[in-house]
Amino acid sequence: MGPLRRSGTMTANAGPRGLAKGLHRALLLVLAAAFLLPLLWMVAASLQPQGKALEYGMFQFPEGLHPENYPQALAQMGGFGRLLLNTTLLTLACIAGQLFCCSLAGYAFARLRFPGRDGLFLLVLATMMLPPQVLAIPQFLFFRQLGLIDTFYPLILPTVLGGAPFFIFLFRQYFLTLPVELAEAARVDGCGFFGTYFRIMLPLAKPVVGTVAIFTFLATWNDFWAPLIYLNSEDKQTLSLALASFNQSYRVAVEWLMAGSSVILAPCALVYFLTQGWFLRGVRLSGKG
Repeated sequence: MGPLRRSGTMTANAGPRGLAKGLHRALLLVLAAAFLLPLLWMVAASLQPQGKALEYGMFQFPEGLHPENYPQALAQMGGFGRLLLNTTLLTLACIAGQLFCCSLAGYAFARLRFPGRDGLFLLVLATMMLPPQVLAIPQFLFFRQLGLIDTFYPLILPTVLGGAPFFIFLFRQYFLTLPVELAEAARVDGCGFFGTYFRIMLPLAKPVVGTVAIFTFLATWNDFWAPLIYLNSEDKQTLSLALASFNQSYRVAVEWLMAGSSVILAPCALVYFLTQGWFLRGVRLSGKG
């Protein structure tokens, strides 16, 4: 009777467990559809004939595809190559600044011992509660006093100065998971603080480096607010600014607008899908310690 009783108990428990798993999957499918349907409609609308995008419903596929909307949209934006170059250079500079400064600050908070270290780290975390709008006017006045308006420096310098406390937190938490013996062995071999950081710790932090790089890429590539404030010249515009100017035209076709949005969104989607495993691993490991 013992094995039969255990088998009956396992069967009884399998029912609620299977139901919960099915409900969980159904909920994930609903959420995935809620996020993906607008993107799918955007791509479908970008292939509609002019003046027809708003006539079709979200679940109605167009009768014919019109890929010529894409080159027409890019031509209407004006200087797409220049816009792409500006956005790419700005994004790469911000990624480099975030990786260097935030990783160095996180390593210092994790390994250096100095008076007030924990209090200073809490103060850094407290700045996460400040919305960017609170700092917008002081930062603008500061950069205007330095004569840096209408340059890329106001967009890059905050990243170089450690303007992302969340990334500092990620690096600190990850460095805390690494054995102290690694740094001690490096010191025995003659490495100083920076030698240990560059040769030992930073190469081991590749998951977090990838996570921070992805976060920074997505944020900088799609940023509209900061370039709108600091960039005035047309030759310094980014893709987001050009798309917004394109949207403000009363003669713009919805199909062209959706085509331009799809082109700008494509690198973000591609980067995330290619690196999502690295991204999730870095966030998961940084939660330890």
